[in-house]
Parts: sequence; C-alpha cells; structure tokens
Amino acid sequence: MSDWSPRPQGGTTPEEEAAREAQHQLLIDLLAAYLDAELPAETRAQIEAHLVGCARCRRELRVQHEVRRLLGSEPLAAAPPTFQARIAEAIAAAPIPAGDIPRAPARRVSAGVAFAATTLLVVLGLGAWAVTVRGDAEGVARAQPATRTLPARAASVPLFADVLADYRRVAMTDLPGRSRDLEAVRSAMPFAVEALRAPGLRLVGAWTTELGGEPAAVLAYRVDDRVVLQYLVSEERFFRHPAVRNAVADGRPVTSIDGGQVMVAWPARAAGVVVVGELAPERMSQIPASDRLARRGARGAE
Repeated sequence: MSDWSPRPQGGTTPEEEAAREAQHQLLIDLLAAYLDAELPAETRAQIEAHLVGCARCRRELRVQHEVRRLLGSEPLAAAPPTFQARIAEAIAAAPIPAGDIPRAPARRVSAGVAFAATTLLVVLGLGAWAVTVRGDAEGVARAQPATRTLPARAASVPLFADVLADYRRVAMTDLPGRSRDLEAVRSAMPFAVEALRAPGLRLVGAWTTELGGEPAAVLAYRVDDRVVLQYLVSEERFFRHPAVRNAVADGRPVTSIDGGQVMVAWPARAAGVVVVGELAPERMSQIPASDRLARRGARGAE
C-alpha cells in the first residue's frame, strides 16, 4: 500500500496531485472497515501511521466514530403484542419431547403455566447475570482511586493554562512527532520521561515544547480513536502553584475541566504529569489509576 499522506502542492504536476487525491480518498473509504476491525494487520498499521500525520482523516474518523456511538445508543424497539402472542401460541402448541427414561404419569401442565415458567427461568438467569456484572463493576470502581477536582479555575493556574493553550494549538495542526522519537525526547529533557502504560492507550507521537518558557515533553496517545496528550514538566514547575500542591497532597490525581477539554494531573518520578483530552471525565480519570496498576504488575513480573 502506498503512502497516502498529503503533500504540498508545489513541485508536483496536476496528474500527480489527482492520483494522490484518489489514493487519499481510498483511505477515507477504508476508515469504516478500519473501525469495524475488518482489515488485515498490515493495512491497519499503515492506516494508523497515516492518521498520526493527517488531520483530515482524523476528523473523518471522529465523525464515523460519533455516528456509530449515536446509532448504538438508540433504544431497541419492543416487539408488538401480536408477535408476542404468536410466540406464546407456538410454544404452547409444540409437542412434549418423548424421553427414553420411563417416568410416572404426571398431571398435564397448562400452556400458560409452561410459558410462565419458561419466562421466569429466563428472567432469573438474566437477573443473576446482571447481579454478577454489577458486582464486578462495583469491585473495579472501589479498586480505582478517586480523583480530586482542582479548587481553582484552570485558567488561574499557569501550568494548566499553558497546557490548554498548547493542546488547542496542536489540535488544529498535524501532530509534530512520531512514537519512534521518544528516546530523543527523553535525552533532551532534564527530568524522567515515562510513557503511560494504561491499557487502551497507544503511543503515536512524542516531541518537545515549552510551557511558559520552560521545557516540557509531550507524548500523544490514541485512546478510543481520539488523541490524548501527556505533558511532562519538572517537579518544580508542577508544584509551583498552591492549588496544585494542595490538591495532590493526599495522593490522589487532580482533575479540571475547561470547555470541552478534561485535564488530569499527578506527580510522577522526578516530574509532573498533565494529561489532557476530550474524552468523558470518567474515562480520563481512569488513566492514572490504570497506569499505576500496570506499573505495579510490571514490577511484580520482574
């Protein structure tokens, strides 16, 4: 498969541009199959590499993902009463299967009672399944540490304001780095740069920037077909504002929402972490807890 990334207009002929646009349109046509996991691994890898540098295709992917979400949230229509009655009649009219094991004569059970008993078994089975799932979900929720809300507006905390401004700037352009640049970013920073290990996160880019004139590392992840950015700054910069110091003093990550962006921040090894994205606040708050659990598992395996 060829490289579908858009190129500047200069230096190419109209025929070359037309051919390249046709290839790009082919990629857009494949995004639906990509979302449905219907493509071979090689094709998926090439599409993911293209998505890192193509804002146009990332927008198209978000649109298709939103359409699927809306369709999935539509309630199922209930079966009409006449259809339910026909099912009951069919069950009542079905012959009782003959068994090979002799049994004592039993009183004939009416069709209505048989249907009610069958329905009760199904309901009880679904109820037991629901209780099990709910219990598992509640256990997971209890295992995840809660976050605290930042006791100040994000714009009043220079670090958070700088992160938001940089995130919004990056969101309007192509991502400046690729995942293979991570080692170069690590060597350029005076503090530790550790990638998130939370399940469901895939590193797609890494680069350096400045926040308020101070160095920062930026790591980009694909999460639920959206891009989330992780900013890493020095400990001194992270703990500078009293609102942040007070919020993380009890060991819990701190969250803040500004417009459509959700930020989650916590101190890491010799650095501070701020993750920002446009996921639901509940989904964003799971990232630090999942990262912590993943690191514990990795240490236990060593």
